[in-house]
Amino acid sequence: MSAPTFDTGETTARVVWSRVIDRARQELPEGSVAMWFQGVRPTTLEGGVLRLLTPSDLVRDRLARQYLSLIRAAASDAMGGDAVDVELATDPEGARAARRAAGHGEEAGEEPGEEEASEPASPAPRPGSREAVAVSAAGIPSGYSFDTFVPGPSNRFAHAAAMAVAEAPPSRAYNPLFISGGVGLGPTHLLYAIAVHMTRLAPVLRVKYVTSETFMAEFIQAVRERQGYQFAARYRDIDVLLVDDIQFLARREETQTEFFHTFNALQAKERQIVIASDRPPHELSGMEERLRSRFRLGLCVDVQPPDLETRIAILQVKAARDGIEVPEDVLELIASKFDQNIRELEGALLRVAAFASFSGKPVDTELAGRALVDLLPQSESDVPPEVIMDETAAHFSLSRADLVGKSRSRPLTTARHIAMYLVREQNGLSLVRIGELFGGRDHTTVIHAISKVEQLMRARGSTYLQVQELTRRIRARSRGG
Repeated sequence: MSAPTFDTGETTARVVWSRVIDRARQELPEGSVAMWFQGVRPTTLEGGVLRLLTPSDLVRDRLARQYLSLIRAAASDAMGGDAVDVELATDPEGARAARRAAGHGEEAGEEPGEEEASEPASPAPRPGSREAVAVSAAGIPSGYSFDTFVPGPSNRFAHAAAMAVAEAPPSRAYNPLFISGGVGLGPTHLLYAIAVHMTRLAPVLRVKYVTSETFMAEFIQAVRERQGYQFAARYRDIDVLLVDDIQFLARREETQTEFFHTFNALQAKERQIVIASDRPPHELSGMEERLRSRFRLGLCVDVQPPDLETRIAILQVKAARDGIEVPEDVLELIASKFDQNIRELEGALLRVAAFASFSGKPVDTELAGRALVDLLPQSESDVPPEVIMDETAAHFSLSRADLVGKSRSRPLTTARHIAMYLVREQNGLSLVRIGELFGGRDHTTVIHAISKVEQLMRARGSTYLQVQELTRRIRARSRGG
């Protein structure tokens, strides 16, 4: 083996790998680069061999199967035309460190005592899977980070603005940042990601995420209990305020007034404000003009439905995160059918994986078509949560009052979990709002319920069939059938 003609193999490997990344960004969708190239660590380049450590076997195998020729060509160009071979290996410790940095690997919160009564013990969740999603100190589901957000033409500006806010000291980038976008397109994900990233960079920051409904409920309670001062202090003595679904403050005059003063107080102290809505400020009917004008003081960005390439990349990320092996043609089929809502897109992938798991058949386009038949065509509007709760209760010979009650019997808890999952899938309400609908439960309980159903759909054919049948009934009723 010839002696290297450079200073250190490690330094040269890093430089060459950066050129490979540049080439990949020119030739591949951004989602593919984020999924398969980020997190790979170059170790040495000696004797014409570039050695790379990947964060998982899945990434290693995908690079070897699909991108090895690109890596070799880019590395050879970076070395002035000298041939470069590539060796790929998995770095388990690096993968664990990355998951810890992203906040993965902890068990989801659950309502005390409920799960023990509802289901037998299940295997421990895979690190990084939806079953293992944790909740950070700021009340944010930590699986929602910039690492799991797939940028594309429809959301790249919003993603870049959110990153700028997250990486700058509070109030040094855009203040306020106003993110608008339809249900299931990612504005909430970006709010979560900002909170996770800022607290990771500066743990001393006081970051508060809240939905407008929670802000309103806490304000009403403070007025009723004559604790207005404590309420004001709770929201004004922070560094970063992230408010979701601001549109629900429409026509709430007293709450709007309180939010107006909170907004002004935080801006005067140069604290960061980020707001998400389903529509831009000028379309917020029922919102006071003085508030809308303040929303426009900073930067307003929007998130549009993703294009086909971005949808495929989103599915690739979801499949890798959940350990699902799905052929590319199936991903393309799903992405072509679900083009308006990321949550429906990911839900469709889960349905396909669950159907394949309990039927014992390989995932192909024919199986995918059978698994998705009851989800197509997509409904033109969200299904009212009351319809979902009524149909679920009837399916299990229960009442809606049973679903929102405190009983933790096994059949009732199973029904409640499935109802929560379907409300999230078919309607897109916030986790906090779903918890309120189901008897004032905490949003961490909702996270656990949804993750549990996703897990059981893949493990048990009976659960999959229950969800499939309920979906059919709910959609038929919402269409007046």
